[in-house]
Amino acid sequence: MVQPRCKTSGGAGKSIEKSERLRVAIKVEITENKGRLDRFLTILRPDIPRSRWESWIKAGKVTISGIPAFKNGQALKAGDVLETDLPDLAPPAAHLLPEPMDLPTLFEDNRLWIINKPVGLVAHPGPGHPSGTVLNALLARIGSAGLPGENGDDGGEDETQLWPGLVHRLDRYTSGCLAMAKDEEAKTCLQTQFKARTVEKTYLAIARQSRKLPEVGSLLIDAPIARHRVDRAKMTIQSKGRQARTRIRTLGRSGGLALVSCDLLTGRTHQIRVHLASLGAPLLGDPLYGGASAWQDLEGNPIECPHPALHAWKLALNHPNGERISVMADMPDTFRSLLSAFELERFNLN
Repeated sequence: MVQPRCKTSGGAGKSIEKSERLRVAIKVEITENKGRLDRFLTILRPDIPRSRWESWIKAGKVTISGIPAFKNGQALKAGDVLETDLPDLAPPAAHLLPEPMDLPTLFEDNRLWIINKPVGLVAHPGPGHPSGTVLNALLARIGSAGLPGENGDDGGEDETQLWPGLVHRLDRYTSGCLAMAKDEEAKTCLQTQFKARTVEKTYLAIARQSRKLPEVGSLLIDAPIARHRVDRAKMTIQSKGRQARTRIRTLGRSGGLALVSCDLLTGRTHQIRVHLASLGAPLLGDPLYGGASAWQDLEGNPIECPHPALHAWKLALNHPNGERISVMADMPDTFRSLLSAFELERFNLN
């Protein structure tokens, strides 16, 4: 496999200089129906996250024919005139405080830090989690002066553009391999690899047994994913969604469950959860996508599973110096307990 060269690459805006981005307005005359306002703005300026456009719209910063549009889903129609300034994308980490944390480290030097993220630890600040995140720990490791700023692609995890040092992320209750950059060049190097799909990511999942899971060999799920039109907390397979590809293998079956390895070939939000659910094999502990929150072990005893049984098991990427780094994250006790309860630990996990 040809690996991408790790070098900084700049990209000019379509018609707006970055140095003037807060002083130059967007003005678009709509000549045909364009659908949702937030989707249109995201397509128009893909360098600005959709989540930022959504909050910008709700704040009344976007007008349609001179009237503030407060609804993200407002339909753009022929004859409308859309006007707005560009949102301020000041790095939110500028206000973060360093918080030293003793996190399980799989690799670390002065350029990269790869950890085995514990279950329950949030990757970056958000509603209900203003501190105590992985990003706070990264800041304590390198200091604010060295923290790489927001730039470019999110490396495939859809929601990391504004968070310095992060190029991908894991959900709060997903444990395992999480890579971070300690300087701008290292971040650009990792982003280049995520864009080129040369980062290898393998997850372990405990899912409901389904006839659609492969008996032998592997199965490639190639199904685009987008946010659910009604339930905004969910993602769903949609023909007009973003490309999403997962290669799965069934490692073992027992007690109505299956242990599945998932090679993440793209990195969409909830990708594994959505793809496995589409096969009738939702994750154990994932009621959002139809998974059971409890299951009976082989002796008929109820086993609680309060969160999705998903672990980011293996990660391989290139260091900025060109060296290939491969790491494997030990499974957390909660995951091992489930394997033991359903006698899934006997299957080959090499």
